[in-house]
Amino acid sequence: MKTFRRRIVLAGIVGAFAGAAVASNAPHIGFLYPAGGQQGSTFDAMIGGQRFEGATNVFVTGEGVSVEILRYTVKYDPKELRQLFRNKENTLATRKEKAEKGENVGSMDVRLAQIERKLAVAELPEGVDFSNLKKVFQVYKEDAKEQFNPQISDRLRIRVRVAKNAAPGERELRVYTPKGLSNPFYFEVGTLPESQEAEPNDDHMGPGLLEVSVPSVINGQVRPGDIDHFRFKAGKGDSVVVDVSARRIIPYLADAVPGWFQAVVAIHDEDGNEVAYQDDYKFNPDPVLFFDVPAAGSYTLSIRDSIYRGREDFIYRIAIGELPFITSIFPLGAQQGREVDIALSGRNLPTTRLTGTLPNNGREDRHVSVKKEGYRSNQMPFAIGSLPETLEAEPNDAAENAQPATLPLVVNGRIQQPGDRDVFSFQGKTGESVSIETIARRLNSPIDTVITLTGPGLEKPVRNDDNMPKDASHLHLGAGLVTHHADSYLLQDLPATGTYFVEIDDTQSQGGHDYAYRLRISQANPDFKLWMEPSGIQIAPGGTAMFSVRALRLDGFNGRINLKASTLPEGFEMSDAAILPGSDTTRFTITAPAEMVGKVVSPQIVGVAQIAGGGVSHPAIPVDDQMQAFLYRHLVPAAELVLAPVATPSPLELGATIPKSGVIELPLGQEVRVLLDGQIRTALNGAVVRVDAPPPGISSDKGWVGRKKAKEKKADGSQKFEKNLASGSIMLKADEPLKPGDRFSLVLVAVVKRGQEDVLYPAPAIPVKVVKPRGN
Repeated sequence: MKTFRRRIVLAGIVGAFAGAAVASNAPHIGFLYPAGGQQGSTFDAMIGGQRFEGATNVFVTGEGVSVEILRYTVKYDPKELRQLFRNKENTLATRKEKAEKGENVGSMDVRLAQIERKLAVAELPEGVDFSNLKKVFQVYKEDAKEQFNPQISDRLRIRVRVAKNAAPGERELRVYTPKGLSNPFYFEVGTLPESQEAEPNDDHMGPGLLEVSVPSVINGQVRPGDIDHFRFKAGKGDSVVVDVSARRIIPYLADAVPGWFQAVVAIHDEDGNEVAYQDDYKFNPDPVLFFDVPAAGSYTLSIRDSIYRGREDFIYRIAIGELPFITSIFPLGAQQGREVDIALSGRNLPTTRLTGTLPNNGREDRHVSVKKEGYRSNQMPFAIGSLPETLEAEPNDAAENAQPATLPLVVNGRIQQPGDRDVFSFQGKTGESVSIETIARRLNSPIDTVITLTGPGLEKPVRNDDNMPKDASHLHLGAGLVTHHADSYLLQDLPATGTYFVEIDDTQSQGGHDYAYRLRISQANPDFKLWMEPSGIQIAPGGTAMFSVRALRLDGFNGRINLKASTLPEGFEMSDAAILPGSDTTRFTITAPAEMVGKVVSPQIVGVAQIAGGGVSHPAIPVDDQMQAFLYRHLVPAAELVLAPVATPSPLELGATIPKSGVIELPLGQEVRVLLDGQIRTALNGAVVRVDAPPPGISSDKGWVGRKKAKEKKADGSQKFEKNLASGSIMLKADEPLKPGDRFSLVLVAVVKRGQEDVLYPAPAIPVKVVKPRGN
């Protein structure tokens, strides 16, 4: 027998709900202001959120951006701050009385030190200190319009340096402390000059408004009832684009409904007349305003919340100028390895066509953009598929002139005008399973598709409007930040041989140049998509991190999906992991080498399955489970998986004893005891141990790890325990639907109660194999 024991150096993990885990004491970013900067610039910014105390690093994905932490502060509730001062005064008075009586004042000194530590980190403007209480209370006066929000009360003042050669575009910023790694947060590296709003700027006709250069990027915050104004100059005939980033900087705010920033922008002329207005862009809440300048002169741009809400985390970035902006592309995708000719529509575009040859190893989607005078336009998603493709050909608005389709096929088309519909025909056979899907809204098309299948043997038309894959916990799968699931899908077994018709139109009878779609018609195409969470976690040299992978099974696929790491650095180890038939989730672990020091690691996890006799692989997209409101949740993609180094050891480490064969055998229907060991570095006496997210058929019982008993007794005859060492066991059992020969890994976790939460301390995944029952 040999002991399989790897160091697990992790902050505690809390099981928030089935299939997801988050660090209970990890920092959380609520806002960053400003949320980006120009290439070659250095600027100070503020991060607001929770649990930033002791922050050791802030990093941004990609190369060329470095961050220095300047100081940590807390913005207190005005009532709480006044109470701190009262507590300080009362404590000083009590201390004085005790001292005069000759009593011990040690407890008073401890209490004073605690109060002073809290006061020392209070958020105050430059030049204000606690020697001027009148000024302090002016700063912290209660505002009836602005409710104190503890979820953004912690502050990190940082200095950001953006290299001249830093690649422009969206990045992700994270904070980490010895207790955990934060959520990823939007950060943009820009190419245009940038400015920050300067209050007061509420009056669009008032003097002293900040005049911004054109083109440029404006950064600001909208407080309750606030309206920000900026002046700019434009020439007659200029085509000005005002592109607002607001909601996409902070996509979800779970603490209020409605709690998100709904930006509204307007332009006024020199006489104060409103000449342009916008409150959204297509189905996106962030507005994009197109302004054809009627006369040369000075104009005023305003931004506010649609119903005059406001908060510190209502931040925005506005790009303004004669900027290139793509409003639509056609087609929305193409087959990998083929030549492509993409038509572009929009404003200030340097070209209206993009041509080239697609790679043979295309991903599911890429992005299309253009560059003009050093500024890159917005990005439009472009799908790359493996099936044959064609273009829609009019007229095809009825069964009698339906466009023939040979399966499998992807059709790139448009609903050309309101009331239009497109009809396609194909030859089907009895018992054949056909999959029909539109990919449109996911590619930024405004169309809200509905598809209808008719044909021989179908008693009535088979129709689908919105396809919303979600589980029983209201977790939406596969849509990311798309909250209106407007794409359609159906899977149908054909009852007879003959000609079938697929009709596609818009549910609201809308149409136009931008209403493009991709329509896939094929035999059932078993496949899968994968997401893994969390998107980031801390790991120490020799430490182990636990992840969850979730599969969306498509077109009836129910096979095994093996997971592997395609870009794991040398010295790191990933446990064997698989999503078993009949299941859609699994856990796995990654263990770092002992010599890893201070280096962020970003491996890619890939799922591989055998489908129709061939190997199919897809990356597991790193995501974070985020709430849209009080109920609906979404898997929000991150740019990359992040393993951030940390040196703080875990208070509880857990390992399992593995036989020399390297695998624990589980006889079907019979319990097996697995021995545990590890280390306990706190006053904790022990913890319950269980299997985390077990596959169907696996159960556990009597799992426990506690302090290891020493062989000798204490002098008084009582039990003696080994210093910091732990031992225990757990009973594992495999039942149907598992069968002999099944192999997979299990993650064992020690469960420690912390208030109302369960804190999980994982062990490296253990390999198991189901075998035939042993004889009595």
